Amino acid sequence: MLWWVLILLVLVVLSYLSQLGILFTMQIESPYLVATIINVMILGCIVGVVIRILKRIKRKEKETLVLKVKELEEKLKAKEEEKSS
Repeated sequence: MLWWVLILLVLVVLSYLSQLGILFTMQIESPYLVATIINVMILGCIVGVVIRILKRIKRKEKETLVLKVKELEEKLKAKEEEKSS
């Protein structure tokens, strides 16, 4: 996750410099195309970070539900033992 954020930071800085016109002081034929590619890469990094965050949240929810199910099963077994006694 840290690598995603670092790459995103570098791309944002490059995008900012390209919008100022500082990055492409060389005679590049299509600086707008390069800036567009940088913006698409930024979007890809943001999507990657969001997907990772959502997967981790979902995993934690599943773990919580599994623990709750185990707890309820133990309570059910305890009540069944009380009835049989």
